[in-house]
Amino acid sequence: MSPRNRATRSCRTGADPVHTLSRQIGWLSASGSDYEIAVPLHELTALAQGKGYYEGVDRDTRRARVEQMAEQCDRLYPSLRLFLFDARRVFSSPITVFGPLIGVIYVGNCYLAFRESARVKTLTQHFDWLVREADVDARDAAKHIQSLAERVD
Repeated sequence: MSPRNRATRSCRTGADPVHTLSRQIGWLSASGSDYEIAVPLHELTALAQGKGYYEGVDRDTRRARVEQMAEQCDRLYPSLRLFLFDARRVFSSPITVFGPLIGVIYVGNCYLAFRESARVKTLTQHFDWLVREADVDARDAAKHIQSLAERVD
């Protein structure tokens, strides 16, 4: 198998969830590109409630981050389109697709990057399916996230 057709592996270490979220929001704000993002609804709910990955993050910090996400979704739409899906009905490992050139799957503490066009196309089709199945459309994402901010526990 040629290097071009082989998945490449990249690992990362664990990071503070609030710092990671802040970095991602800053990156999206600074960019001049369009982004479509599909996120499980329960992930944002967990952030608002301080459950799971976000357990131990204080209430004020969580509320500020959720409000910041709502503001960014509203301000950056339509160049940033966030779709929220119900992971009990639709499952996806975290994926990123960089146009037709690279598709990446997060598999724990490592990423698998694919450059072969058929594999990238498959990941693109999977992402498109997530968008079609979203419970909250990008037009309503900011409003939905703001409603979570108002209910932060």
